[in-house]
Amino acid sequence: MALHRSDAFVLHTYKLGEADQIVVLFTREFGKLRVVARRSHSLRRHPASTCQPLTLLNAIVFGRPNQTLYRLQGADIVQAFRPLQEDFGLLRSGLYATELIDVATHEREPAPELFALLHDTLEHLTRTTAPAAVLRLFELRVLMVIGYTPQLECCAHCARSLQPQACTFSPKLGGLLCPDCVPSARQTVTVSPAALAYLRLVMHGAAAEVLPSALDEATQQDLERLLHVHLTSCLGRELKSYAFLHL
Repeated sequence: MALHRSDAFVLHTYKLGEADQIVVLFTREFGKLRVVARRSHSLRRHPASTCQPLTLLNAIVFGRPNQTLYRLQGADIVQAFRPLQEDFGLLRSGLYATELIDVATHEREPAPELFALLHDTLEHLTRTTAPAAVLRLFELRVLMVIGYTPQLECCAHCARSLQPQACTFSPKLGGLLCPDCVPSARQTVTVSPAALAYLRLVMHGAAAEVLPSALDEATQQDLERLLHVHLTSCLGRELKSYAFLHL
């Protein structure tokens, strides 16, 4: 048995008995952990909001390596992201970001790049007037980190180089198709040249600070549709909070 300390985001919680709860933490050092938070001993000093989603904690967990459930020994709030808690639209965006991280990661596998990306995204959401644009950039970067970068340079089916006019995307194959391969493909998405140009800029690191909000509305809708179907295909399911975004 050992104590482990790490900064950690609260991804979500659920009840365990009458008073206790299980908290899913995404830690900087240890990856995603499930911990039991008991309403006793040292945890009485902490308010109920300590283990609320969209909170960054400095957490102390107790347990053996590779066990399923750890015990939350103590936690201090590092950052509460209050604007996300106080605005319904921002709250929806923040919960979507945390669910995406939850689904895209595995337990006890450190992912410091995703941790930093989530932190930066939540901070950006507290300051932005265009949360949807922030999420599009977040989605693309998550895909890039976990190894599902959209294939936009060569045909996802036959691997031939693509012509500039190629605009048909296959979620199943994870990339654009050449004209010869389009007829045999199912469930494709047509993407505008402007949306593809933006994706290529971000993927090549040339648009690190350019949000999709700089694009026209039709192009932003193209980006959302493409990234949504690609994420759904890669993750094997649709995120529950995606519909919540559009209420």
